[in-house]
Amino acid sequence: MIYRQIPTSDRANLTDRLRVAHLLADAADDSTMAAYHKSHVGNWTKPDGSLVTEADVATEQQIRQALAQVAPGEEILGEELSGANRGDRWIIDPIDGTENFSRRSSIWGTLIAWESQGRITDALVSAPVLGRRWWASLGRGAFTDGGRRLSVSDVSEPAHASICYGGTHEYDRLSLRKLNSLLRCFRTAWGWGNFWGHVQVAEGIVDVAISNGTAIWDAAAPALIVAEAQGSWSDFDGGHRLDAGAFVTSNTRLHDVATAVTHTMISSDDSPGDNKDGVER
Repeated sequence: MIYRQIPTSDRANLTDRLRVAHLLADAADDSTMAAYHKSHVGNWTKPDGSLVTEADVATEQQIRQALAQVAPGEEILGEELSGANRGDRWIIDPIDGTENFSRRSSIWGTLIAWESQGRITDALVSAPVLGRRWWASLGRGAFTDGGRRLSVSDVSEPAHASICYGGTHEYDRLSLRKLNSLLRCFRTAWGWGNFWGHVQVAEGIVDVAISNGTAIWDAAAPALIVAEAQGSWSDFDGGHRLDAGAFVTSNTRLHDVATAVTHTMISSDDSPGDNKDGVER
């Protein structure tokens, strides 16, 4: 199923990299949905405490096979099977939201980004249970179903704004207290984790989203999609490292409000026995 959510008239506007990304997402959707409908999918816990399923590994393998057919020789860095650590490459999270996937929630997706000369230039998120995709190319805007252009909100006051923060399991006790102080500034605060909060920022549905315990494959695609929707992204310290272990997206107007708190949450000490392993799940 190719370009299933893009009208024929819009396909010519895709970059070559995005055309490949949609083909990879088609392959991923076939793999993930087949596993999603099974009565049982094997799973185990990684050394960092995060869950991985047979479907995560099989889907990354399927993406690699599809890439070998449509763009042979191109490199991949994937969450489950590792790969290229530098250079021009695809950055893949086969299932972002594995905990949700394993419980048959509908909020999980495949994240695909193309990095060239150290910059993310093309990105796509596919959430097949929802029948949704979001995509962007550097300097060309961000889009979703039917080619609808995305734009962040214009809310400028936290008292009128919404924030997403993933889950409390991502934070140790001290950081959680700091996070709570931030959340109380906002009109609403939702525990929407993984990619979901960030694409909601891009759609203008919420105004800030925070993820902790992330890797580059968690951040690369959502960061570009939000930026091309005229939003902002950074790590918790306000820098622009996708591999910093945490990231924030926003409608730009509220970015400094969020990072004023998140930068104090970096490497906080806590009492022994307080997890939190700081892993996004």
